[in-house]
Amino acid sequence: MDERKCAYCGVPVTARERDHVFPSCLYTPSASNSRIQRLTVPVCSCCNRGWSDDEAHFRNVLLVSGQPNEAVRELWDIKALRSFRKVNGHRRVRDLLQQMHRVETSTGERWTIYPGRDKRVMRIVRKVIRGLCHYHGVGSPVSDERVWADALKYKVPQEFLDQMEHHHREQDIAEYRYQVLNEPPIHSAWLITLYKRRTFIGMVSTSEDGFPENGRA
Repeated sequence: MDERKCAYCGVPVTARERDHVFPSCLYTPSASNSRIQRLTVPVCSCCNRGWSDDEAHFRNVLLVSGQPNEAVRELWDIKALRSFRKVNGHRRVRDLLQQMHRVETSTGERWTIYPGRDKRVMRIVRKVIRGLCHYHGVGSPVSDERVWADALKYKVPQEFLDQMEHHHREQDIAEYRYQVLNEPPIHSAWLITLYKRRTFIGMVSTSEDGFPENGRA
């Protein structure tokens, strides 16, 4: 991949800016001394400025989604709660509460959150897939229109998982699988798992027009 061009839009990179494919805000302070490399790709100033607010919201949604592991507990106590006390903290709390839905369960009423319905969350999932495409040299730049993604709602058969290349960047934080198919309309398929509890599925189209049913969930 051309390190002189932005991984997301393909314009020449004039400054040596780098973007974390998996947002750095997902990582715990205790992981700062890890020897596992965090993935970065070249990025232009315009793209680099466009992620930060949605990335923080992305982190907050993941932290309240499902049962927490140790990484989630550490992030919530050290980063998330602290961010809610900043100048824009009230807005971040409001953004999070707006994604909460009241549901009836066998044990009574409870509140739940659906990351796959959050447009800002899915925008970051697609961004991660686009960055991984560049990092692994399977295509770059990949436009946002070429990527379809959603929260995984079913169990993937093991035979399919066995065919996918597996990587992680701190297994308790981020791991992923992918397979390049190059069988129109699908260029590649991706599974992104965060904090060992929330998995997203994504597909990259072979066409710049994306998939016919490609909405922006």
